[in-house]
Amino acid sequence: MSINSIPINNLPLEKCDWFSLLSVQEQNNVLHSSSTVIYKQKETIIKQGFAASHILFLESGIVKLNVQSRGRITTFKIIEGGSFIGLMCSFVCKTLDFSAIAISDCKVIVLDRDVFESLIANNGAFAVYVVKLISETTNGIVHNLINLSHKNVNGALATFLLDIYDLFKKSRFILPFNRTEIAHSLGYSKESIINALSDFQRDGIITISGKNITINDIESLIKISKNG
Repeated sequence: MSINSIPINNLPLEKCDWFSLLSVQEQNNVLHSSSTVIYKQKETIIKQGFAASHILFLESGIVKLNVQSRGRITTFKIIEGGSFIGLMCSFVCKTLDFSAIAISDCKVIVLDRDVFESLIANNGAFAVYVVKLISETTNGIVHNLINLSHKNVNGALATFLLDIYDLFKKSRFILPFNRTEIAHSLGYSKESIINALSDFQRDGIITISGKNITINDIESLIKISKNG
């Protein structure tokens, strides 16, 4: 079963909440100054260290945001169609300190940075929306990191699998991460992740072969996530 066979969240630019906050002229400026790029599954959308020259909006697909430090790659967020890609990092410095990788085929709208910044400067409602969006995104990431840090390996892994399940809306899917990437993202060793996956399979909660996984007992997974 391919990830690409799964219906992926799709939210066209014109139907987004923030787009409706713009005047007709501002909407036209955005549309006329933007371009569309299609990325295939596993393609790099943003490479860490590249110049922050544009604002990227994910119209359809699923993307993982990674940070590489000391030779380790950690996924800190997964986003769906209808989201900006790394907006909370785009105004920090002149280069982007994260990478974005397509988990599925993706349609990305490349927005002109100058046009975007002019909207913030001249449209108060849009500026408030951006501030709230960045605050909510940052708060969500921090809350998730704290939540995972308080869990044992089984609880953290169960939470991780439930998040992936919520993205794909299917009990059977292909894990978009290898064991090492899961370990780095959850803060555990690769061996601990492998052992936890084996425990889940032994107990009949999941069936796993390579990256192919089927969640057999969602209720048990929720219970482990809550109490682990």
